[in-house]
Amino acid sequence: MRKYQQLVLLLISCLSVGILLMYKTENNRLKYVLKYVNFFGRSDVAVLRRLENGTKEDLPQLALWRPMPVWQVIGDSFHAYSAYWMRKELVAGGEAHVLVVGKQGAVVDFRCSLAVGGTRTVQGKFRFQLDGKESVVNDFSTNFTSYHFFCQVSRDFGQPESVSFTDITSIKSPVKLRLQHLKRASAKAATVPARLPATVCVDLVGFNMTSRFGRNENALIQFFLTHQALGIEHFLVYNFDELPENIIRVLDRTNIHLYGLPFNFPFQQSNETARRVRSIIHADCLLRNVNQASFTILLQPNEVFYPNARFAADRSQSSLQQQLRHFSADTARFELATFSVCFDEQKKLLLDNIQYDPERKAPYKMLLQRLELPPTQLLANTAHVELSLSTGFAHRYVDCSNVGADGLHDWRNGVRADFMEHINILRNEVDLLI
Repeated sequence: MRKYQQLVLLLISCLSVGILLMYKTENNRLKYVLKYVNFFGRSDVAVLRRLENGTKEDLPQLALWRPMPVWQVIGDSFHAYSAYWMRKELVAGGEAHVLVVGKQGAVVDFRCSLAVGGTRTVQGKFRFQLDGKESVVNDFSTNFTSYHFFCQVSRDFGQPESVSFTDITSIKSPVKLRLQHLKRASAKAATVPARLPATVCVDLVGFNMTSRFGRNENALIQFFLTHQALGIEHFLVYNFDELPENIIRVLDRTNIHLYGLPFNFPFQQSNETARRVRSIIHADCLLRNVNQASFTILLQPNEVFYPNARFAADRSQSSLQQQLRHFSADTARFELATFSVCFDEQKKLLLDNIQYDPERKAPYKMLLQRLELPPTQLLANTAHVELSLSTGFAHRYVDCSNVGADGLHDWRNGVRADFMEHINILRNEVDLLI
């Protein structure tokens, strides 16, 4: 009898251990949501709608990240990142457009060809141009030059799959670069339901992830949640491996879509080259989003865009898209006033940081890009319109250890009351999720 009692106790113990392990597993699956989301007792439907049960409602848009860009060697002195195909509308033929960097002073002497149907190769006409940020005179303080390579054909041979460039000065075999196919953008195309209201291209290449802001997981998560509250749910993250895994896991349980893009830049980067590297990322961001989104903006994680209205998929009259439609269709770039706001780690929300240094200027212009022009015009068009503070602005969260002689100012003093009310609503929504 005693043996049977011991056996029963052993079975109960095993069952208890099994139940304990099961609950521990479930707890591990939910701990990231419970850590950052406290919605028990809340009834805010607008916020809770952004949470999911661990699965996405729709599949990511493959055109935003495929083919996957990567720096590949072409010839002896050049590297190509991404390649795009643009078919001509009124005449036959088309053109491949490739983002390229090469060693400073290297001779550009290439032939190009397009692969059609898997086995057929068509010779194209090669041409190139310097990136708009490059100087006509060689700048020997840097070790690379940025180019745009083109391979053009004047007949229709079908849909090309890849483009190859043969360096005449090299004995290396050409590398096939897979093409992403673009269609000519138009105002009519903007009404297609699959077109996203807006996207954000996230620059982790030039951003210092070891900075106080970069080490603050709460601040990084707010970057994504704030833009999501504005109607932006798709983020193209350059140098994706720099994004902490904990943040990826948290965002994976929301309606936010992350597209990880590698950026294995082949040359040494420095403060002098940062502007030119950003120009490459900006060009890829524009081409990658053409016909996929109505607007896009390139931001680092410590930069947040605050418009006076949300982006709306239905393009309602109150949406930001409709507000900007009164500008000419040729106006593709909108410059945002940028405040260098002092970042305080002790504050829970980014919007609670209210002081900025008026003498601290951003190293580049913050531009909201409208994607209604053809790709070639988007890259060539450098004209822009400055948006008023009543329409939108950007915050760049910085370390204010060295403040200018004019001292710190309150950024809220220049914001209209109705705009400030909109910002407070946005703040409260983000607060529910943190």
